[in-house]
Amino acid sequence: MFEKRLKEIEARKLEIRQLLESDEKLEKEQLDKLEAELKSLEDEKKDLERRKAIAEGIHAGTVQTRNIGNFTNNNAPEQRSIEEIISTPEYRSAFLKTLLGQPLTEAEKREFTLVPPTAAAVVPTQTYNKIFDQMTKIAPMLNNITLLRVPGNLTLAVQGVRNPAQPHQELAAVNPAADTLVSVSLTGYEFIKVLRISATIRAMAIDAFEDWLAKTLGEDLAVAIDNEIINGPTVSGNISQAQVWVPFGQPGGNYVQYAGQISYNEICNCIGLLPSAFDANAKFLMNKATFYQQIMKITDANGNLIAIQSLADGGAWRIMGYPVLIDDNVAPGVVFFGDYTKVVGNLSQDIRVESSAESGFLNNAIDFRGTAIFDCNIAQPTAITKIDT
Repeated sequence: MFEKRLKEIEARKLEIRQLLESDEKLEKEQLDKLEAELKSLEDEKKDLERRKAIAEGIHAGTVQTRNIGNFTNNNAPEQRSIEEIISTPEYRSAFLKTLLGQPLTEAEKREFTLVPPTAAAVVPTQTYNKIFDQMTKIAPMLNNITLLRVPGNLTLAVQGVRNPAQPHQELAAVNPAADTLVSVSLTGYEFIKVLRISATIRAMAIDAFEDWLAKTLGEDLAVAIDNEIINGPTVSGNISQAQVWVPFGQPGGNYVQYAGQISYNEICNCIGLLPSAFDANAKFLMNKATFYQQIMKITDANGNLIAIQSLADGGAWRIMGYPVLIDDNVAPGVVFFGDYTKVVGNLSQDIRVESSAESGFLNNAIDFRGTAIFDCNIAQPTAITKIDT
């Protein structure tokens, strides 16, 4: 096939050459047409020679097959993971246009249909990252706990009690240390946000719509999940109920009780209650009002403020050297102190976004539904203590 057409091209080029040489009275319009035809023939020749070389290479086993669109050269479906597909610009624009009810290009249609119907609400990677960035701005705990993304229910073992190494007498038998593992079980609880907005949103540009969706859904889902991490009661375990709280000074005391205003001594006692194994990652956690109305006023025995802004950390606040997390889901007057990496959370299903124009038909509106499935639990309860009334 290639050889036949290449011969035809060469024959036609020869005819044009002979015509140019024999007829000196050709008009400009005829010359332009012949020049354009020669260029077209030359382009076609180059394309055919390239196709011929590739075909011969495949036959000889020296050239690998290449994916063209959704199919390889042997018409087998393209083999790509969902993660690869949802990272493409075509899937992103197809997903966002589908939410808006806008028409898709052929390339977008091909990419969008590669995702199975059961996963059709999977958010594109770029959009998901924007949503998650918004979530962590509003919910700082998502960046401070151990966050997993494992599908389905999950049981994992984490380090429990660790015993120190022991001196060893030469040639004496060695017994294993009595270290323990703790099992943490996580299931999944749905967190849903529905937004209703005028159907005129269809006129929005894709980038602007993505920014709006990420900000609005990300913030609203974050507030709900962050509250569960700190207060529950839906999730398997939360920071507020990490331990059975016993006031400091009583047998088994694990939190500092105060009346009126938090004092310097109570801050010191709280720090002292946390086992040293958790000290390296320890942070204070409280709401904004508690920090600025109480903690900011506290001074040490020399009259120095205990809360200091660290320029090395971009202006972040520290209390006696320990970082401060501000989160308004913490109850007023409560200060937690601990290693929050010992809180294990799992997004067993990544955030999904779907839209419906039917549900808002009478209002000329579109409903957008964001869904996340999340659970968390405390792996090591003693990693958290607190100050409370």
